[in-house]
Amino acid sequence: MNMDEARFAIVLTRALRIAGEVGALTLVIALILLVYRRFRPSTGTVPHGRQAAAAMALILGVYAVIGGMGHSGAVASLALNEPGYGPVQILRFTTGAMLLYAGAMNIALYRSIGAGRRWAIGVALATNLLFWSHLFLALTLPGTGGTVPPPLGVWTVYLCWLGAAAFASRGAQGVGGIDRGQTWA
Repeated sequence: MNMDEARFAIVLTRALRIAGEVGALTLVIALILLVYRRFRPSTGTVPHGRQAAAAMALILGVYAVIGGMGHSGAVASLALNEPGYGPVQILRFTTGAMLLYAGAMNIALYRSIGAGRRWAIGVALATNLLFWSHLFLALTLPGTGGTVPPPLGVWTVYLCWLGAAAFASRGAQGVGGIDRGQTWA
């Protein structure tokens, strides 16, 4: 193999990796739009920020639960083969547990987020900000390679949508956090 063929192989490899990432991002955006359109109420009075945040909560929740189970399984087999336990093994298990927790909370809260319940949006913000912080700290660790930046970017976008949902829901509740129009029977 000569130098031109090696350069071409390197460029082709990079181009295919970028195309794969763009394709995956396109699929995620299309899935979010599909879920958004599916769960959008028939009346046009619900702010779009809440519905987009709810769609992202459902999609990221399923992604995080599946990823958390896979990560925990992979880490368990790796950690059990190591001779000693320490902070690295604890951090590995923490990532899987954080994925499972964030995913389960997003799945549990997506309907309430879409309905504009401020408590649900606040809980989702706190949960996902905690997971985002964990990802941000894991980014600085050696050996993470390119595995952390894509989820960090997706969770950043989701946090922005949750902020938009919180802004859209700011007038939806009355005194004491009771929804306007709610009846007590």
